[in-house]
Amino acid sequence: MSEINRNETWKVESTGIDRVPDAEQTGKPIELFWVWSAANIGILGVVYGAIVVAFGLSFIQSILAALVGVASFILVGYTSFAGKRGRTSTLTLSRVIFGLKGNIAPTTFSWINLMGWEAVNVITGTLTLAALFQAAGMSASHSLTAFSLLLFGGLTIVVSLLGQNTVVWMQSWFSRIFGTMTLIVVLYIVFNTEWSKVLSLPSGSWLTGFLPAVSVIAAGTGISWAIAGADYSRYQSPQSSDKSIFAAVVGGACLPLMLLMFTGILLSVQLPDLASSANPIALIGSVLPKWMAIPYLLAATAGIVTIAVLSLYSASLNLLTLGVKVKQSLAVSIDAVLVLAIAIYVLFISEDFLGPFISFLVFCGVFLAAWAAIFILDYTKLRRQHGYDANALYGLNGQNRGVRKVPLFCWFLGAFCGLMVTKTGFIDGPLAIGLFADSSLGLFVSFLVSLVGYGLYLASRGARQ
Repeated sequence: MSEINRNETWKVESTGIDRVPDAEQTGKPIELFWVWSAANIGILGVVYGAIVVAFGLSFIQSILAALVGVASFILVGYTSFAGKRGRTSTLTLSRVIFGLKGNIAPTTFSWINLMGWEAVNVITGTLTLAALFQAAGMSASHSLTAFSLLLFGGLTIVVSLLGQNTVVWMQSWFSRIFGTMTLIVVLYIVFNTEWSKVLSLPSGSWLTGFLPAVSVIAAGTGISWAIAGADYSRYQSPQSSDKSIFAAVVGGACLPLMLLMFTGILLSVQLPDLASSANPIALIGSVLPKWMAIPYLLAATAGIVTIAVLSLYSASLNLLTLGVKVKQSLAVSIDAVLVLAIAIYVLFISEDFLGPFISFLVFCGVFLAAWAAIFILDYTKLRRQHGYDANALYGLNGQNRGVRKVPLFCWFLGAFCGLMVTKTGFIDGPLAIGLFADSSLGLFVSFLVSLVGYGLYLASRGARQ
């Protein structure tokens, strides 16, 4: 019996951040495959493919950039190991590194990131629903967009109030349904693509085209989801092997995402304005015959709902980690107001989806990459062998209640160095010149600086923390 069916009370409002009891740690890796497949099978993956091509890359370079970018899900695999051993959420486990008070900073940023992703999902879902209506014969208009936003936002809120057993059941089925539709669409596109145009795409710069494309994909996939890995692996049985967990997480995420990005790459040749369109989802629907576009966009809309719920669930755990205790209905209301405000601005004021989207990914990616470096190194050097101490996780007996200054400094230092060499669109680093001027290498800089800094700190201590 699956983890979700076993635990009927596993709901957003009641699960909390307590350690999973031994009797309930009976999950199987295949459950993680469906969770991460559902989290990455949304139509946004097609947009990722368009973004890659927009960096001026050839077909082969685009495929390689997609492969290297989604390989960032290795980070999620590692944080999933921590969930099995620590038996609680990712940012709660992060307390042993930064201290209960010190952990407030990365947890707050993690919550903001997840809220941003909820906004991205609502925007994408709204555009997908609007594209569905257009495929059915309705004309594009602000009224149609507003109706789609109201309908999709309401649907997301309703689903988020359901128990996780229902949500994961939906994920499993939508993964199958949308996956099947995606295969049909890919085959249609493959046989209707002018391959001479695809293969004749000129090669772009490996430094100023390929690396930025990789960093944007990594920021939007593995780096963004690393903060949630343990949230879904904490029910895994101690007998679940790390290899099986890793294969389930990385495979579940990368297989559908690569298929969708491949579709986006091919569509970008047929639709050169796909990456710059105010509604790229509608453009995707316009190239498909109605018999294919309508069911595909309908399945895509439903799939995005399940992705939005994952973000909401992890965001709720982060609020609990911060010590904010509110009822689920109030938490959903707070999320809904903030997310809808962002969605309204992007859809009706800026009318630019991909511009703010890429800026958001790069900015958040700098901070999350620095955190991921510290969390993974801490797990590898300390927790894999010694596990997680409950006293340190929850401040029991007065332990670990303050700020662990050196780890927090390593996180800030990595993020600061990354921002200094990064142009995010609204915060441009003064050192984002030369090689860094038109790239997003700041993500790698932040990761490496925090990794080296925290590594030196652990080496200097030379003892178990």
